[in-house]
Amino acid sequence: MRIAVVVNCLKIGGMERVAVNLADAFYNDGHSTELIYLKNRKKEVNPRNKDLPVHLFNLKKAVLSTGIGVVWFFICKILNIVFKKTFPLWFAFAESYFFKKKLNQLEKKNGLPFDLIIFRGQGTFEHLWNLHDPRYVYVCESVQTKYRYGKLSKYIFSKFFNNRKVICVSDGAYESFFDLVTTHSIEPKKHLMISNPNDFQQIELESHTPKQLHHNPYILGLGRLVPNKNFSLLIEAYDYAVSRYNIEEDLLIVGGGKDLDSIQKKIVNLNLTERVYLKGQQSNPFPWYKQAELFVLSSKSEGLGMVLIEALACKTKVVSTDCKGGVRQIMNGDLTHFLAQETPESLGGKIYLALNTEWNESFDSSIKKTLNDFDAKTIINKYINEFSA
Repeated sequence: MRIAVVVNCLKIGGMERVAVNLADAFYNDGHSTELIYLKNRKKEVNPRNKDLPVHLFNLKKAVLSTGIGVVWFFICKILNIVFKKTFPLWFAFAESYFFKKKLNQLEKKNGLPFDLIIFRGQGTFEHLWNLHDPRYVYVCESVQTKYRYGKLSKYIFSKFFNNRKVICVSDGAYESFFDLVTTHSIEPKKHLMISNPNDFQQIELESHTPKQLHHNPYILGLGRLVPNKNFSLLIEAYDYAVSRYNIEEDLLIVGGGKDLDSIQKKIVNLNLTERVYLKGQQSNPFPWYKQAELFVLSSKSEGLGMVLIEALACKTKVVSTDCKGGVRQIMNGDLTHFLAQETPESLGGKIYLALNTEWNESFDSSIKKTLNDFDAKTIINKYINEFSA
């Protein structure tokens, strides 16, 4: 098949890495695959396959290059003041025109049309919602907020999802999507759960480094520093585990984002400046997992929880909040013991439990069984079975 994977940008982030993983997985499976991104930001993640074509469709620049596009841009800004969070929805009328034009140009250059075009994440198809094509598949990466657009929610979500082919990346994400479409009486053409692909062999290769990343044994938190990832809870739970159980490991947080200042203040207020270290964004997270004693996910919600899969693939023990979304799809079997409530005491207790749990042969067998559900070949076969003509 000829397949295009479309994503908003290629910055360092879970959704962006998953989009690249999906393109790589199709390419490795022998499909003619190309990756398209829409925002001219710095490319921080790239396909592992150097021969996989990557295209920037700089839609905003294309719109603003026309006089009417500039006028429309300011009209959309005004509409966004009246109707919160809707700027990309209005601006999509212009962006969609240029996306379709650029896609046609690419297909003409290639000599053949794409058979399947996969849009990763709501932030991507917000920009292109008014386009309709039977080849389009929309992937919902996260738990849905069914009244996200206030009184306009029913209208906007109907435009997004009515008569569309929709994939949700976990059972939890699917349940929230089903609740949304039921609430708003929306009828997708097809909606089902297909998880995210992982190249476990490649993760293992990229997890090795001769460099010692930190001078002490450490617990790892990794992700965007934003409210939903709830790193403040992780720091409070770590503080509880230090004071209650006298754990000796440091805490490392890898990532960047708008919560950086508040996280730094939390560390200072709890007198943890010599125990908690902020390591910034890292282009290759796998060695950080590999050298950690434990990985902890403290999120309020997760579409799936790819960081848990990646940590386990690096043979690192994990703890997670029992949050909304897909973490229970990963944290099953022996891993259910390491699910915590969203409190410092519960999460701190699970941190102590995990640090004192051995990764033995039985545990390893259980983990391999869990990870098999997220293997790239398994996921690609589901896509091909569902969407091949």
